Amino acid sequence: MNKITLLCFLFYGCGTVDRSTMHSVRLQSDATTDSIEHVVKEMLIAISTNDLLKAKSHVLEEGRVFRVRNDGMSFRSNTDFFKQVGDQSTDYYERMWDPIIMYRGDLAIAWTTYDFHLNGKFSHCGAESFTLTRVDNRWMVMDWAYTANEPDNCNSPLGSYKELK
Repeated sequence: MNKITLLCFLFYGCGTVDRSTMHSVRLQSDATTDSIEHVVKEMLIAISTNDLLKAKSHVLEEGRVFRVRNDGMSFRSNTDFFKQVGDQSTDYYERMWDPIIMYRGDLAIAWTTYDFHLNGKFSHCGAESFTLTRVDNRWMVMDWAYTANEPDNCNSPLGSYKELK
């Protein structure tokens, strides 16, 4: 009888959850998830400061970057990404929020939402996923993919970029 009561309770509980309010699930923080998130944040800082050495210390050269937009998908190598980061003539600024980190062994995924600014102006936003691996006891970004949505479809909880200046 107790099993039937428990099953009824579980079915009732599952059926009454309003899934429209479930935006994301953040896994409990631990030393590993924190170190994975740190690598992703450091990579975004490297982009935002045109810091080639920092980018190379967190990203494997052998990987790729994938961009998904309404007009199609494109990709480039991480070597091309390094050339972009080293370009001091362009001001990039990227922010992320609400990252979701998953890992098992030496493989990890970080998924987050972000916004991107180019030469001081809002450019686009979207979702970004990073695939990381542990190399010599350090997490490194192998590949990443991102969507690039038009500015009208963006709603950053971080406020305006201009508010930061």
